[in-house]
Amino acid sequence: MAMRKGKCKNFGECDNADKRVVLEVPEGADFICPICKRPLEKIETGTGGGGRNPLIAVAIVVAVLAAGYFAYKKYSSDSGGGSGTSNLLSGSNGKEGEIRCRVNIWVGCAGGLAANGGLDTQPGSIFDQLGLKVSFKIIDDWTEGAAALASNNVDVMLTTTDVWAKDYAKFKEKGFGAKAFLMVDWSRGADGVIGRDGIRRVEDLAGKSIAYAPYTPSHFLIWYGLANSGLTRDQRDAIMNKAIHTKDGIEPATLFAQGKVDAAVAWDPDMSDAVSKRAGSVKIYDTRIADKLIADILVVSDDYLRAHSETVNKFAQGWLQGVDYVKTDPARAYNLIGGIKDFNMPADLAKTMLQGVKLSDYSDNEAFFGKPGDLTDYANIFDMAQNMYRELLQIKQRTPDIEATMTRQAILALRNRFPVHPIEAPSYASNKIKDTDTPISDKRATINFDVNSAQISMDSRAVVDEIGGFMKAYENTVVEIVGNTDSSGDRNHNIILSKQRADSVKDYLTQKYGFPAARILTRGAGPDHPVADNKTPEGREQNRRSDIKAYPNNG
Repeated sequence: MAMRKGKCKNFGECDNADKRVVLEVPEGADFICPICKRPLEKIETGTGGGGRNPLIAVAIVVAVLAAGYFAYKKYSSDSGGGSGTSNLLSGSNGKEGEIRCRVNIWVGCAGGLAANGGLDTQPGSIFDQLGLKVSFKIIDDWTEGAAALASNNVDVMLTTTDVWAKDYAKFKEKGFGAKAFLMVDWSRGADGVIGRDGIRRVEDLAGKSIAYAPYTPSHFLIWYGLANSGLTRDQRDAIMNKAIHTKDGIEPATLFAQGKVDAAVAWDPDMSDAVSKRAGSVKIYDTRIADKLIADILVVSDDYLRAHSETVNKFAQGWLQGVDYVKTDPARAYNLIGGIKDFNMPADLAKTMLQGVKLSDYSDNEAFFGKPGDLTDYANIFDMAQNMYRELLQIKQRTPDIEATMTRQAILALRNRFPVHPIEAPSYASNKIKDTDTPISDKRATINFDVNSAQISMDSRAVVDEIGGFMKAYENTVVEIVGNTDSSGDRNHNIILSKQRADSVKDYLTQKYGFPAARILTRGAGPDHPVADNKTPEGREQNRRSDIKAYPNNG
């Protein structure tokens, strides 16, 4: 039987790829990897007298792999195999001034494309004037993008902070090092969760079907929304286990519009179009509300950064200048993007999609990465995403030192080249919550207090910090904290005490995280809203709780 030979290229995800296994597949059978089920790259074999001798070719391959393997083992042994371990099997790191960057077809690339004049550096472009030769490589698959960086097929990759939490851990397991160095954009409405008629908040998703693209920002958006809702772990797991997985954020919108799922995590403009096509459907929440949850970033390999630090600095400088260009002359930027043949994004679509993102300038980057020890947005997102990927068994362990996953080198080097301005924050002045308002989510938190006191116990501060992390990510929300007690003791006393306890949680959040006081509303309900039977110790324990309700900010 005739056989075809191929190699799996799913590096970092499949043993066949990582071990460079040559696979043989019978003619007529699916030409895919038996482990990960991804298409194989065909190995062409020479035939006839003019072809290469296959035995010599095999001998050369074996010799090269053996040399690379022993060199790698020696280096790993010498270096201890830390995050800075060099990948000696990946080849050279290019010439000074040359840089290859993985991108996907996403409007957040606008700054880099504008600086480059297209996918390859054009004469007279910003990058050209900086002495750079930049090549943008379109790799839409997230896993293949990470594999391209790890195998030295690109020097830099565009990704999101949440996906980077997974890729960093996997890279580290393989002995490959890389770091985030520039923030590209915030998603501000481009990503969202939509639901059919009758689904108005996260808790309404219980028992419903939902479509999303796994291990992408869409996955993180729905996972984090569920984790900070009033749904139980079993209810959340049931939703995720029932979900329909897709390749991207476009297909979920199509499935939703066709009535094949109850909800979807999708991208605009497809998301808004799907809502308009299905009567009674709504956006449950999007990244205008969760406005500091999904951030696109650039990641550079440690090898390339060590060899070409000045090129990386200039690349960051050019990208930020490109962002300024887009903001200063948006019409020309839309036309430039629309004219890039392989990017497949017409000018009018680029204009529409840019309305759902905030391209990040220098000041945004300073605030995002902050200073060592700060409670930064980067660290907040990375930490939350680690929790998700640990729960999904995609990573073996959390990264305790988030500082090791990023570098401020370029930001510090460019400090005097760009103007610095205050970061615009939402206004919360006019918010009032009415009984008819529907919260986005309603989470029950068990926050313990000292007996007959409003002092938060030490063992509950981690619970309040989780609320703080949520509020940082969902910055464009108003939060109501409702204190509740069991039915023991005097009702009036319990109502007063429950209000004092809600105020203590508010004080902790405003003091530690700097949230405006106007953003947090408090109320004491005492024993009036039990969720369990007060006749049992277990029921009374459930009733001694704080309800954390998040509402869209109308300030």
